[in-house]
Amino acid sequence: MLEKQKQQIGNNSTGIQVQRDLVLGPNYTDIRAIFLDLFQLNFPKVQEIASKTADERVEKLLEELEYSFRKHKDVIDAEKFTDPSLQYEMQSIAINVARRGEKSNIKLLTELLCTVASRDCPELIELISSESLKIIPMLSKKHIDYLSLMVLSSNASMGNNSAVQINLILRSTLIHISDSETVIFGDVQYVACKGAIESRGISHKGLIPSILKEAPEFEGKKLDEIKTYSSDNNLESILKLIVLIEKCYVEHFKLMAIGKLIGWLNLSKFSNVDIKKLF
Repeated sequence: MLEKQKQQIGNNSTGIQVQRDLVLGPNYTDIRAIFLDLFQLNFPKVQEIASKTADERVEKLLEELEYSFRKHKDVIDAEKFTDPSLQYEMQSIAINVARRGEKSNIKLLTELLCTVASRDCPELIELISSESLKIIPMLSKKHIDYLSLMVLSSNASMGNNSAVQINLILRSTLIHISDSETVIFGDVQYVACKGAIESRGISHKGLIPSILKEAPEFEGKKLDEIKTYSSDNNLESILKLIVLIEKCYVEHFKLMAIGKLIGWLNLSKFSNVDIKKLF
């Protein structure tokens, strides 16, 4: 049985809260129905052709949501999907995807939504995630990849793995975030305007990426020495990371909480980091 409750969300606008009984635990069919209800009741009426495109985009969103839902099913708290705050996030996601399609970074949105809906999600992560869900659709892939590049430079660690092992792992990681190579200063300023990064004030020249610091071969070495060692030993991915950091203004900015969460989320397939334990 569906109940619809009006919820004032702004001037001349009405949000629809949908409540559906989830008495048997997580059920993707129920959650899919809530998503569609929220979208259909809140998305402005558009021309038929545009409406068809919007519907197709939302279907793509629902496919990704189902994948993320099934992956996290054991930890998802189904009751959270009847909470007005989470339904507001669902409504916003659906509308953003209908407008921008794949450019909304659909996979990241559904992964983050399911993270927020998990039983053990701390309140701080819920708050940071709520802000991140607003920002992710407004970032292009190169902006997301740039945040991941900053994570590699200042937050990631690989313990005492050898330089050869780090180089091997970096190869596939740098391919995944390859769009960061096209970032220009205007892009970085835009990402800063969205609150994901902040200017350092004084640039951090000679920044040694955190992911390299614990490698035995690099212990006590300066950046130029690491470059020379990497060049002499054909560690091309390590060299590429250092060049990207210098080229893409990473030394001039630092990650904020939102940027850190988004950057790590984008690297989730390459790491064992639990987003819920980042802060």
